[in-house]
Amino acid sequence: YMEPSVEFLRDNAKEFVPSVDSNLCCSTMRIMDCFFAPFAPPKKQLGGSAKAVEITAEKQAIIAKLIEPWFFFALVWGVGGSCDDDGRKKFDKLLRAKMSENKVSMPFPDAGLVYDYKIDDLGVGRMGGDDEEDEDAKKKKRKVSWVGWMEGMQDVAVDPKRYSDIIVPTMDTVRSAALMELLLTHDKQVLCVGPTGTSKTLTVANKLLSHMPKEFLSEFISFSARTSANQTQDIIDSKLDKRRKGIFAPPLGKFCIFFIDDLNMPALETYGAQPPIE
Repeated sequence: YMEPSVEFLRDNAKEFVPSVDSNLCCSTMRIMDCFFAPFAPPKKQLGGSAKAVEITAEKQAIIAKLIEPWFFFALVWGVGGSCDDDGRKKFDKLLRAKMSENKVSMPFPDAGLVYDYKIDDLGVGRMGGDDEEDEDAKKKKRKVSWVGWMEGMQDVAVDPKRYSDIIVPTMDTVRSAALMELLLTHDKQVLCVGPTGTSKTLTVANKLLSHMPKEFLSEFISFSARTSANQTQDIIDSKLDKRRKGIFAPPLGKFCIFFIDDLNMPALETYGAQPPIE
């Protein structure tokens, strides 16, 4: 699936930001990495709290059913996530045709695009496990399946006093936030690109400030044409605790996420580089 998908993307789709083939493959594998992370040995991190889940016999039985849909989900967003709307419609047709040709056991629903669905893994692939989710799955007798991003969303309570701060969840904002959390909570870097005025900054800020696990701290940096490398270093250092000479880190037991807005704004130097980004 990987090679035909990348070749199709190059010949038939337009990307917001040009990418290279190896990066598309790496992006897919990073998403797969997130799904398998709960079954890896615990990492020894300074003050870290991430632990591998207990692999019960029930979960082992479900994993066999999840590997295939996990891969297709990763392929959709690792390779097909970088193209524009027209490219996504074309990629949708390609992937559905390939899945039908290979007689995949759990194809995407016919309605909408492949981008409109996430995998309901019954809580198996969540970092640290989710016992409440597992119990809920048992009660409702849910099965591994594709579900819409908006399924189960609660009604939005609108505060009329602060009209400018009203955020109404849409499929785009919900899935962007979900993918962001999946990657960030597994130590993966995220680059959000897209047309101007599509609420990228608002979506990211809302996710980082209000809907991340409590062990994650968020700091915001906004680049401008006058931002220098030294200013960037000073801002980052000021947000962290000094452990010893030359060593800075977030508080014990916490992870720090830096959100850099307008990443491409710093002016180019003589040789075309942007030192603040480097």
